Amino acid sequence: MIETSQFLYQLWRDFSYWFCRINNLTDVAGYIFLPLFWAFVFFSLRKNSSRKKIWLAVALIYPAVLLVCFLITQMIFTDPLHCVLILIPYFVGIVLGNLFDTSKKWHWALVPILTLLTYSTVIFWKVYPPVFYPFAEIIDEPLQDVELDVVQNADYEIEMVLEDAWGDDSRVIAIRERNDSVFYRAAYRMCGPESNVDSTQWLPLNTEKASTAVKSLKNSIEKYEQEYHSDLVNDGYSVRVSLKDYKRKTSRRLGLNNASILGMQGAMAIENMMFDLMPPRETFTTLSYDEVSKKCSEPRNAFVDSIVHNQQNNTAPEQVKAPKRKDSFELNNSEKK
Repeated sequence: MIETSQFLYQLWRDFSYWFCRINNLTDVAGYIFLPLFWAFVFFSLRKNSSRKKIWLAVALIYPAVLLVCFLITQMIFTDPLHCVLILIPYFVGIVLGNLFDTSKKWHWALVPILTLLTYSTVIFWKVYPPVFYPFAEIIDEPLQDVELDVVQNADYEIEMVLEDAWGDDSRVIAIRERNDSVFYRAAYRMCGPESNVDSTQWLPLNTEKASTAVKSLKNSIEKYEQEYHSDLVNDGYSVRVSLKDYKRKTSRRLGLNNASILGMQGAMAIENMMFDLMPPRETFTTLSYDEVSKKCSEPRNAFVDSIVHNQQNNTAPEQVKAPKRKDSFELNNSEKK
């Protein structure tokens, strides 16, 4: 469920964004100022002229043309809501024109104020209610017998996988508690498939602080509820968290991609607790993220170039073999050379 504070924050964010957009000026001129100015001018003339019927007929031309055009074809407006929005400033212009008195200074001040309020009303109508998308992927299911056969009397196990957008830089940590003793194992892989900790050794994590942190992490994963956002991220990073409770024979998997980018507080809290327990990246490699990205992109670029070259020479793409991935051991050795 979306919290009230998150709903109001997103509504204000969307409103301020659309209110200040420069390329909105064309829409503002067409949807706000033109109908408002038209109604204001001709209803003012109607009020102060003896030929009231003539000015009234001219003032009504605008909504009449708008209505006829909309009835003929909806191609003029891709969204029927535009017609309704245009009528709002038009009726405001009618009110201003009928009440406007050139001898009263405060009437002159009402013109820009009401124009601004009209614009704000239209923008609010446009963004309300804000659109939200579910953030996390949450999967709750019972543990399989195969998973229960390898528990080694453990109470529960937590695993977190952290990857960049391309999967070039991947870290994983697994934490297991057994009889109040905490163990962990971690792995790193670059330019390859997902990191796997199955081949690494369990190490003790026996500090009292770490044990408390692990219990707090487990509790946060168990109580985590769906969060919502209104932004779409095309790039970023990937985080997957799993909790296997061997006593309850249950499993919970969370996909928490781009939590810090989207500002998802619950997911960020889980991330930060895992990062505190995970060995630093420098433990595994001395290469920076940019260096890893460059190293991993070279075989991909060469593969694409070879496909293009062979296509130009009428060679079937399937005859071109993909570059062999280097494992982390080979890449770490290449760092030392």
